[in-house]
Amino acid sequence: MKTKIIASALLLATASLTLPTQASPLSDLIEQHQLSWLLGSWATADGQVKLVYEYRLEKNIIGVNFKAGDRESEGMIALKPGTQESLYMSVDSQGSVSKGAWKEHEGNPLLKTTINGQEGEIKIASEHINVDSNTMRVKVYKQNDSGDPGEVMVEVELKRAK
Repeated sequence: MKTKIIASALLLATASLTLPTQASPLSDLIEQHQLSWLLGSWATADGQVKLVYEYRLEKNIIGVNFKAGDRESEGMIALKPGTQESLYMSVDSQGSVSKGAWKEHEGNPLLKTTINGQEGEIKIASEHINVDSNTMRVKVYKQNDSGDPGEVMVEVELKRAK
């Protein structure tokens, strides 16, 4: 009996995964908003901070890898089904879990993130500024009470890594 229930559940789960979807890939939204400059590998001049944004799963998600010092995280950006809302989720090497959404701030992509980890809950906003084709500046803000960017916590300049 238990085996039949598990087999039925697996069959239903598999069937639902193969249903056609109406969603367009995340790449369509990236192109529409001219944000393809963001994709690729980036690093600070001293190599202490590294950031990679790359398409995965037939351009339906963007994989995100971030490394700063001994902390490394893996995450993804995906569209909420039926919307153009870009969601973010990641886990880091110290067990913290981050969830967020992409917005716009002063014409730049902004990732508003809530990080839950050993330090408790931290709310930040990371603005990605396209300086030129090989340079990106990232400003990390502490979110204010209304969830908007508040004081700047750190600002780094990243160069496109080869």
